[in-house]
Amino acid sequence: MFQRTIRYRIHVSTSTKGVKTPDCTVEITTTADDESLNPIILRGQALRESDALVAELAKRYPSPAEASKCDSEGYPI
Repeated sequence: MFQRTIRYRIHVSTSTKGVKTPDCTVEITTTADDESLNPIILRGQALRESDALVAELAKRYPSPAEASKCDSEGYPI
């Protein structure tokens, strides 16, 4: 039996003009020696997880140009 760990790191910085910019990292580690869990497969999974996280962060922290196209809760119109 193997163990897989997914670690998410999110940092949101704020510029002097008040623009929020998110930055994220997804790290996947496993204890398996199985060839089916090779680095290419794990990299693909990490990229899918990261893409989903980036999409959620973009909804929550839209760019100033996109923010003008959002409703009062920050979701795109």
